[in-house]
Amino acid sequence: MMFGAVHQALDPTRNRAKDFLQDKGYKPTVFSGANLRTFFESVVDVAKLINEEPEILLFAALQWLVIWLAYLAWIQMLHWIPDEVWNALRHASREQGKVEFTLINLVLLGWSFFVVCVASYPIGLCNAAMVAVHDLRTSGETVTIAKCLAIAERHLRRIWMFTVVDGWVTVGAILDRLPKKHGHRTLADEFLYYAWKVATMAVVPALVNGRNFLAAGRDSFTLLTSQPLRAIGLRFGYSAVCWVVGVLAYVGALILFAKFGAGVNGPHWLYNFYFLMAVPIFVAVGAVSVLVRPFFLLSVAKFYTDLIDTTAEVRQDLGQSAKQAIGAGHAFETGPVLSWTSVLFLVLLGMLVVDVFFAQQLGLVDWIRHLADKDLLAYSQHQH
Repeated sequence: MMFGAVHQALDPTRNRAKDFLQDKGYKPTVFSGANLRTFFESVVDVAKLINEEPEILLFAALQWLVIWLAYLAWIQMLHWIPDEVWNALRHASREQGKVEFTLINLVLLGWSFFVVCVASYPIGLCNAAMVAVHDLRTSGETVTIAKCLAIAERHLRRIWMFTVVDGWVTVGAILDRLPKKHGHRTLADEFLYYAWKVATMAVVPALVNGRNFLAAGRDSFTLLTSQPLRAIGLRFGYSAVCWVVGVLAYVGALILFAKFGAGVNGPHWLYNFYFLMAVPIFVAVGAVSVLVRPFFLLSVAKFYTDLIDTTAEVRQDLGQSAKQAIGAGHAFETGPVLSWTSVLFLVLLGMLVVDVFFAQQLGLVDWIRHLADKDLLAYSQHQH
């Protein structure tokens, strides 16, 4: 599987980062004054860049929209799964029991990964475009949206693959942290997660500059070992701010549920609950995507170019991307030429849209109910 190449190239770097952090006595302490200072010290220069290059906010806002739409697409599966499944799970939870619906779990897992794959394309494109703004400014070039997108598109296949893997790791950690009666997230899990985040923090700038996954991992590890306090401070400071936004969103969700939660009961109650939660999630994602994420990403991009010599790669990319940007101006006359990566994304996006709006007509809902009936029968037999 193509995503295995990402893990094969970057997992060794994650393990090296974990060993380095352990040997040096660094712990995944998110709320640290030193880490927050390091993060906010980098904000000043990035704020100036954003003020001078508002294209960054456009790319950030597009990410916000993509993530929110992806969430709305994901919860559609909750609507298609019969209430009997969720009622059985609720009953088992109240009785301190544990039940697994194997077939439904597989379907929900597959749907979740499908949504992450589709959303990761525009998210990765926008991440790369924001890094391209920094690279263009560093090289003394004029920044335009066309140039940024051309630079981002040159290595988009790798960027897309990495964004899928990193997004899946992030989603898994978020879900694992949610309160639950059975199982809990350990400190070892958290340490391994942050080792991955530190070990891959410079992967996007590296990929934008033409590196492969192995070289991108080595570059990230170079940042960590050369200036560990700066690397850890940026990554953990960013996480701390995200945690604050997440907690505020959680509080807002509780308030919203207390005020409007009465409508959650009844048919499709779980879907209704998650649909109601779309409001605080929309606000939280916007705060992170527009007000936090660009500062972290561009701070890392500056950190990367401060320590890693990418002059040759940048010049080559800028030259070829400038030609692409000029060519893009003629696309309206001759018709756009899409890469196979873009074609694949459009196919997957089309499948997602068709599934969301025509699930009933396609028989998708009936198929899921059939699988649910099998799981419920197995659960009933297990109960007796």
